[in-house]
Amino acid sequence: MLTFLPLLPLLHVGGPEPTEAPYTHWIIDPTIALGIIALTAAYLIVVGPLNRRRPGTENRPVTKAQIRWFLLGQLMLLVSLGPPIDDWSHFFFASVHMVQHLLLMFVVVPCWIKGTPPWVFDPVMRHPVGRAAMTRLPRLVPGFVLASLIIALWHWPAFYNLTLENQFVHGVQHAFFLVAGFLFFWPLMSTVEEAPQLTPPMKCLYLFMQTLPSGVVGAMIVYAEPPLYPHYAESAVRPWGLSVADDQILSGMLMWVGMNAIFLIMLSVIFLRWAGDEDRKEREAVQTGQLRQRIAPVPEPRGHHQVIS
Repeated sequence: MLTFLPLLPLLHVGGPEPTEAPYTHWIIDPTIALGIIALTAAYLIVVGPLNRRRPGTENRPVTKAQIRWFLLGQLMLLVSLGPPIDDWSHFFFASVHMVQHLLLMFVVVPCWIKGTPPWVFDPVMRHPVGRAAMTRLPRLVPGFVLASLIIALWHWPAFYNLTLENQFVHGVQHAFFLVAGFLFFWPLMSTVEEAPQLTPPMKCLYLFMQTLPSGVVGAMIVYAEPPLYPHYAESAVRPWGLSVADDQILSGMLMWVGMNAIFLIMLSVIFLRWAGDEDRKEREAVQTGQLRQRIAPVPEPRGHHQVIS
């Protein structure tokens, strides 16, 4: 595990504060570029030539759609960790920092999941620790609790300010947000049989539960006395006239309203699809005679009834 620690700085770019518009260096840190290129190359080798050379390749299919999804995730990883987003988020704006975190959790991670063939997880599933990490942690309750704790703790002022002052800690923070994204999305998007997805009704409950911690943390950021994160108040310039106080409110609203809007949209889509599928199955069953009429027949009246003229 410790062998991966030197790679954590790859998840953050550093440099001096830019003081002129557009307030970015437009230069990506070479370690980030090399890290993303290395991960992309490793993926393409594993699903490509390495997969074809091993026996039983017909049991390890890879679709073009999966490759496109993974490459899209890599592109969004580059966008979120490179200029101008990383310069703006590190030096000036908590709101852009929030956007960066949302991209890592809600764009990069689901693209990775959709782009990774299920058989790639086989070596992980064969290891007891890996199997537990894939099947037990990202479940309804532990997934909700762990992802919520990660988001809440890293937005606590003491930890948040430390990430802005220490490049290594900033890399650790971004790694944790990627983990939080996996914990959140795996119960919804799992691709392995050993860790089945939640049922549609449970997915809806799960997504509704997620609105609670994001709403609480977002509201705390909005109503906290500025500057909640003093690092941004120390910048030499305030780009485009956005004050520290207004930026803090915008940051909290992105979590409070933005994240919850994402959750509720996902909830609505899942519910409507599930309801439509259930309605379609019922109609098909009625048409094929497999489903009896639900309206109970009215019994014939018994006994004699006098007709009143």
